Amino acid sequence: MANVDVTRIASNIGALNALNSLQNINSKLAMHQTRLSTGKRINSAQDDPAGLTIATKMLARSEGLKVSLDNISDAKNMLSVAEGGLSKMTDIIVQMRSKAEQAASDTIGTSERAAIQDQLSAYAQQIQDLVDQTKWNGVKLLDNSSGNKVFQTGVDEGETTTWVLPNALDPATLNLSENVSNDTATFVNTSDSFDLGTTSSQLGSMSELSTGDYSFEVLNKATSDLLGKVTLDTASTLINGVGSMSNTAATATAELTSGRYNVKIDSVTDATHVSYTITNLDDASWNLTGSMSVTAKDISYATGSDGDLVTQAGGTLGINLTFGTDPAGLVAGQSMNLEYIAKNEAKFELNDASGQATQIARNTTGSVSGLYSYKAAATQFQTGRGVSITLGAFTDIAAGETERFTYQQANNYSVDVSTTAKAGSYMTTANYALDKVTSALSGLGSLMARLSFKEEAISTAQVNVEGAYNRIMNANMAEEQVNASKYTILQQTATAMLAQANAAPQSLLTLFR
Repeated sequence: MANVDVTRIASNIGALNALNSLQNINSKLAMHQTRLSTGKRINSAQDDPAGLTIATKMLARSEGLKVSLDNISDAKNMLSVAEGGLSKMTDIIVQMRSKAEQAASDTIGTSERAAIQDQLSAYAQQIQDLVDQTKWNGVKLLDNSSGNKVFQTGVDEGETTTWVLPNALDPATLNLSENVSNDTATFVNTSDSFDLGTTSSQLGSMSELSTGDYSFEVLNKATSDLLGKVTLDTASTLINGVGSMSNTAATATAELTSGRYNVKIDSVTDATHVSYTITNLDDASWNLTGSMSVTAKDISYATGSDGDLVTQAGGTLGINLTFGTDPAGLVAGQSMNLEYIAKNEAKFELNDASGQATQIARNTTGSVSGLYSYKAAATQFQTGRGVSITLGAFTDIAAGETERFTYQQANNYSVDVSTTAKAGSYMTTANYALDKVTSALSGLGSLMARLSFKEEAISTAQVNVEGAYNRIMNANMAEEQVNASKYTILQQTATAMLAQANAAPQSLLTLFR
């Protein structure tokens, strides 16, 4: 600071010193007032260039840590959605295993197992719905279609956490169901005598078979591909006066179709003329009226002579009756039941997996023939069951022959627990599926716990970084207030001293009086 010489008035050094001090005080007061008004210690790069650089980096890291916390929260929410789907999936699989265990017991029958299959199929479809509907921002979480999920859980590049998605958890991958696009039927033991297939026109009927194991058993067959076969119903007896029944060569178009019939004597007009009626016991629509009358048949009473049952038009029916020598044995009102198997046809019984006979339908279209079962004939289905058989070489078919086959109904979620063995196997499958889902759920829970630890660590780091930034960048308001008060007072004193310094040269005027 320059020395003051009041005798030299060309330059007022004292006032200049006071002015300089006032300017410095004003500058510092303005700085502290700016800090008080903004709350920041560094308001310009010139305030602290190095501090500004460090603080800016600290701020970027602090903001990055905040974003990491948001990412972790979003990731935990995503995983919670996946956890909800997996938890519900485990509940469904537990129920599926319980149903399979129920089906594995022979305390239930075929129809009950079929109902359980339908229920398991519905459960499998619900698992697929969970896979399709468990999403986050439109992305599926449980089918692994989009690959592993990477979460940015740190500030810098590469500081990520990866959720390794489990293998697809759809019912097909878990082997809980099978995708069967078309009805299929496959022989278990093949035979040259049979050909097994599905008939598309029959699919969807109420009588269609459910998925499971079945068998066709040959109960009887025609004598040949030229002659039918007639047998007395086991619950009936021969009409008095009829010695025996046999098949006869059938060349007319009116030959009987395979089925069960009743022969009733309507009247005996004289020693050579008899009238009787034939009624189809299986199909009331047969021959339109349900019966066929045969009248004025000449009968010879010589031993061994016979009389063919004929239509009114004279065509052969295919049944040959051998009458006894006593015509008095034929009495009006007598009847008997018989079974007739037409030429080149066989009688089959459809058995379920347990070997119980189940109703099947007559189907005479195309190459399908001879599908009959006389169990519960009153409820005989007139539509197909989705399966047809074609006879191969007719001579190769033998009564008692059984051909087993597996039928799979068209269903995207087909399940087969039709036997105790298959139900037991399905229990094991359900256990494996449950292991996979619970493993995925366990891994998910571990990852969520890991993210919780990471969240706590990042929260602490963010506070510490924010504290470091605060000490560098933000003003100490108490200190700044003290400094501002100090410089306010100094400003006043400097102003007063400037006034005195300006007045000091006036004392030299006394020398000029």
